Amino acid sequence: MPVYAWRGRNARGEAVQGQLEAMTEGGVADQLMSIGVAPVHISPAVAATEVSADNWFTRLNRKPVVVEDILVFSRQMYTLNKAGVPILRAFAGLQASATKPAMVDMLKDIRSSLDQGRELSVAMARHVEVFGAFYISMIKVGEMTGKLTEVFFASE
Repeated sequence: MPVYAWRGRNARGEAVQGQLEAMTEGGVADQLMSIGVAPVHISPAVAATEVSADNWFTRLNRKPVVVEDILVFSRQMYTLNKAGVPILRAFAGLQASATKPAMVDMLKDIRSSLDQGRELSVAMARHVEVFGAFYISMIKVGEMTGKLTEVFFASE
């Protein structure tokens, strides 16, 4: 399915942008309007055609996300959720403050999935090798019951 880059305005009038998969530009517009974003510009996304050797080597040798990183992530998400910080803003803050490139990339991917309207558990399931099936199942239950804050507390 083709990927489209888009720019739009959310309900508060703020400029937002991202990428979505859809069959047509109209499908992208429909998806955006369903999540409360008024599309301003939609165009086919430009694919990255060339990966530099330095980037490939760096990605191969970087440190992976480990259990301790997930524990810190859970504690931070609990604190931010309890304080009433919206989940997208929480992920943006965590992404900005992360020091491990693998963690930054993972948070960026999850945030992108959330921007596209996916559930948190679905976005995290794209990284099952990091979170594990049990953790993702707990997040899904937290979403379904409205107890996501408590799930992050139990995951510490």
